[in-house]
Amino acid sequence: MANARTRTTTGARSERQQRRDARKALSQARRAAKEAKKLRRSLKGANRSRLEAVAAAAEADVARARAELGVQPGRAARAARRITARLEKASIRATASGPARRRALERGAGPDAAGPNAAESAKARTKLIKQRRAQAKTASKMAKKVSLGVLAASILTPSDAKRRKKDRKRIERKITHG
Repeated sequence: MANARTRTTTGARSERQQRRDARKALSQARRAAKEAKKLRRSLKGANRSRLEAVAAAAEADVARARAELGVQPGRAARAARRITARLEKASIRATASGPARRRALERGAGPDAAGPNAAESAKARTKLIKQRRAQAKTASKMAKKVSLGVLAASILTPSDAKRRKKDRKRIERKITHG
């Protein structure tokens, strides 16, 4: 029955319901911008600066859409959907590479890719940005572990001279002690 109350006699959504949906979509867009900010902290170099530029533009667009919320809720909802789509694509470019990047960009092309409702699609895109941040963090941790392993191996592995000296001593012991 909740839907019956929010629809007019012609079946169109009431302006109040549109504002509510637009407000939810904008809050998800803000959350996506926050996730992008967390993601860019874990990146380095050109990827970080590119994501910073997109995130700064997204934050400005969220503020603009928020001001438009009361006047034109439909436009604010579309803006929120575009903002989250832009942030999602930027997160793909910053984290994925090769075929995975190409597939993700193809799959995520278009504002309706994550769902018909602006709030739902913004929420889904925010979740994807969060997942990509976790993946980037994991990759960073793995790289650190590998470099530590290589460092430990280089310290603990004896040099060729030490190995030859040890082998010679062992052979001499065998010869003298039988």
